[in-house]
Amino acid sequence: MFSCDPGTLYLYSQRPAAARLSIRCPLLTVDDPLLTADTWNPEAEAAAQAAGATLYLSGIDTAALKALPWTIDALAFERDGARISFSIAEGMEFLSPVTLCLRTRGERRYATLQETACEP
Repeated sequence: MFSCDPGTLYLYSQRPAAARLSIRCPLLTVDDPLLTADTWNPEAEAAAQAAGATLYLSGIDTAALKALPWTIDALAFERDGARISFSIAEGMEFLSPVTLCLRTRGERRYATLQETACEP
């Protein structure tokens, strides 16, 4: 599990008429079995990928999100020069007036700060 202040989150819908929406989010927490899975074991990694992650958005106006005329299909933010995005499974859980819980779907990968694009 990790938490960060993503600043601005970008929410997307796959509906043709729906545009991107940006919101301010002071705290994003990602609870993902992939972060603790044995990624050297293909079966364990596949099970963790299939389980999806749980995202907690805190400090946001959930009433505004409830009023959206479209579903949220993807979420993205920029962090340390990288764009991080998640595909969202159907359904949102409003935990409080300022906290939202979303489940992810699809394959995801996390890079570490130690990884480099190429070695000299």
